[in-house]
Amino acid sequence: MMKKTLAITALAASSLAFIAPPAQAHIAAPTWSTANSVSTGDQDNPAIATNRNGYVAVVWEDDRDTDDATTNVHSEIYLRTFRNGTALYEVRLSAGGGSGVTTWRHLHPDVGLDDKGNAVVVWQDDPDGNGFYNIPYRVVNTAGTVTASGSANSSATGQQLNPRVSVDPDGAPTSGAVSFTAVWEDIQGTAPATVKAAGFTGPTTRAWEVTASTTTGQHHNPDVAVSASGDAVVVWDDDGDANSSYEIGLIRLGRTNGAATLSRRVANSNTTGQQTRPSVAANFNGDFAVAWESDHTGTAGAWTRSFTATGAARFADVQVAAGAKAPSIGIDDQSQTVVGWTVQAADLDVWVRGFGTNGTDTGRLSAQQLNSVPGGRQEQMTVAVSPYAQVAVAYTDDNDGNTYDQIYLGQDFSNNSW
Repeated sequence: MMKKTLAITALAASSLAFIAPPAQAHIAAPTWSTANSVSTGDQDNPAIATNRNGYVAVVWEDDRDTDDATTNVHSEIYLRTFRNGTALYEVRLSAGGGSGVTTWRHLHPDVGLDDKGNAVVVWQDDPDGNGFYNIPYRVVNTAGTVTASGSANSSATGQQLNPRVSVDPDGAPTSGAVSFTAVWEDIQGTAPATVKAAGFTGPTTRAWEVTASTTTGQHHNPDVAVSASGDAVVVWDDDGDANSSYEIGLIRLGRTNGAATLSRRVANSNTTGQQTRPSVAANFNGDFAVAWESDHTGTAGAWTRSFTATGAARFADVQVAAGAKAPSIGIDDQSQTVVGWTVQAADLDVWVRGFGTNGTDTGRLSAQQLNSVPGGRQEQMTVAVSPYAQVAVAYTDDNDGNTYDQIYLGQDFSNNSW
């Protein structure tokens, strides 16, 4: 494949539909690098996490056989972790396929970090190539050593898809052991898809597994965010009344037994149209925020809403950007948020915008295109925000137009204008 050159350029938006007035404008100036150390083949579907001590972790699907950039056969899961901008390690976490299997796949990874720098990674896994997936997890220490592994789902029956994970920042009570919650989409035969969640109070200790959604109607695309209490906020595409109209389902599950500590409800205040593809983030104190796609105005775009730790909404739904797809959200300890997304222009481009607790971007990151090399196609923007409002982003990039992607990583910028 042709290697991509890395020019350090961050573009502000030229569209007045997105830019705040000049007095409010806050433009990002990231330090750019490639997350993947090997550029051979195709790298896709990144996820990113950060913590209060300067760690940033990125995972992605890595298909290095260069046979076809349009297929995900033989995709592996790679993790690379940085501290204060310096790469610490890169490690492959998946194990290829079984003997004689030619159609194995490892897909859709996600990563979380605790404040010590331990990473937890999940993905959907089909090592025998039969088209059915389970959700493995790996716990990785700051040296890149896998210290624990297992399966998030307790039963391998049926289909397990679209996993997400979030890690308790300060670990399990008293022991400080790595503690996390994983969620995924569960399909059993012809039954409607549900959202499952499993809570781990230690690296190999599954304390509980519950159905987070209702069991009626269809439920897809879950995400999860864990605060220092260990409680887990779970969101998903929710059609519990089976009318083919989706809301953003929301529930908070307790650390010890998975019981609801915030009752099942919808995150969105506008209930017309379709609300899908949510992303959720929580801070140390349990405040949380959600971003999602919605077409309730007649035009598709991304929207967001912020909540206190008690579940009280700070404001009604706020539009992030018209035409925005696949939003990703992060939150700091002052409950300020950053949303990243992909927008279809002449090429696919990636954008970010920051918000304060009043639902405006005053003094925060103004809506802006944020990619290292402006040419070609950039998509799959994912965002992480530290407790101190430091922002890191990762996205897939094909600036040379050869259809093979790499994962670009931006670090060292803030959602604050001071």
